[in-house]
Amino acid sequence: MNEEHSSEPQKEIKRIDAHYISHEIQHLLHFDKGFPFTFKEVLIRPGKAVREYLRENREKYVKPIVFLVFAAVLYTFIIHLLHIDVLIFNIKGFEETKQWENNINTEAINSWIDSHLAYSALIIGFFMALWTKIFFYKKGYNLFEIFVLLSYIFGVFFISLLFFLLLTKLTGLLMITQIGVFLLQIYFVCAIGQFFGEKVFLNYVKSLICLFLGVVTYKYTLILLAYLIHLF
Repeated sequence: MNEEHSSEPQKEIKRIDAHYISHEIQHLLHFDKGFPFTFKEVLIRPGKAVREYLRENREKYVKPIVFLVFAAVLYTFIIHLLHIDVLIFNIKGFEETKQWENNINTEAINSWIDSHLAYSALIIGFFMALWTKIFFYKKGYNLFEIFVLLSYIFGVFFISLLFFLLLTKLTGLLMITQIGVFLLQIYFVCAIGQFFGEKVFLNYVKSLICLFLGVVTYKYTLILLAYLIHLF
């Protein structure tokens, strides 16, 4: 039996060289489509921007996971370069760990978290997505679409927090970072609420609850994991 061959000409794949790498970097940093554009849009109008990505136009935006990972890597690189000590996702100093400090091993967990912030954000994003799906189940978005929303929000979180940390480093005023973290918590609530309907006040209340439950679930999951590591 003779094999049928497609008559369509195959496109030649160009070799990866310096020009290719330069083009990819320019594409990532392009102000009309790349990382800066995505950051600006998700920062200023998060709900509308993510809805546009999901339903209308995905060409203009950096993909959500790429956006999150790039932001987390940039954040990690700069805080290590400048020796900025900051705890955001680990359980060091968490009240429950103080009560059980003789029965759990938090060092391994905290070390991994501090070295893999992007993965940590994905994990906490997963818990937040579950709670968000529960509280906004009538909106019709699936878990993966909600996860896209949270990936973008966490990407903005890393870059914005980095900005406040750099200001604190320059001025020596810890209050700047404290205010920044508070503002970013408000941003989280507003971003989720806007995504599901910016004109409905109840959406923002639900968003606040989802943020709280997501963080609590994440923290206690880490405590349980640290306890299991200690046992075995």
